[in-house]
Amino acid sequence: MTSEPVFEDPNSLSSLLQRAAGIRAAGGRIPDLDLATIIERHRGTELPAAIIEYLAQHFRGEIKSARGPKMQSDAEKDFRFGPADNLYRRALPIFEYLAKRQKRQVSKRRNATSAATLTPSEHAFDYVIKKLKDECDLGTLSTRRSLANAISERRRKIEEREFPTDQPNSHPTDGPESAA
Repeated sequence: MTSEPVFEDPNSLSSLLQRAAGIRAAGGRIPDLDLATIIERHRGTELPAAIIEYLAQHFRGEIKSARGPKMQSDAEKDFRFGPADNLYRRALPIFEYLAKRQKRQVSKRRNATSAATLTPSEHAFDYVIKKLKDECDLGTLSTRRSLANAISERRRKIEEREFPTDQPNSHPTDGPESAA
């Protein structure tokens, strides 16, 4: 990374261009916010050649975005996994009942063979993914374990929001203590 002069504002045009040149020299992507600021500050004048070249490469698809999962806000995750959590809570007791019923029927048979089957929770997760695949964009999940982790993370955040741990013995109607 290039060093900037101490007296110069980090959001000044020359500082942004210097940072962009350093990032490009290292083979990285210029952040979209910095690129937008550079374009806005050059309104009515010609953009520097390095920025024009970078934009041309970007629009041709030669500059790839960073790999990895895209960041999501808590509201997006809640919107995405909320229906899945609700459907899972409704489906799990049904699959538990069916598993208990099948186990009872299998034990009465004489020649019952034990086959490796899914647990009721795995059945419920498969059902949720199948039902809400397109509606809640669950098709991008690689395994049922990732859905289980997302649902448990959602439940944990809801619990932290509703039951904060800052003062475990306090009551919502308690007022500030007076120094009497």
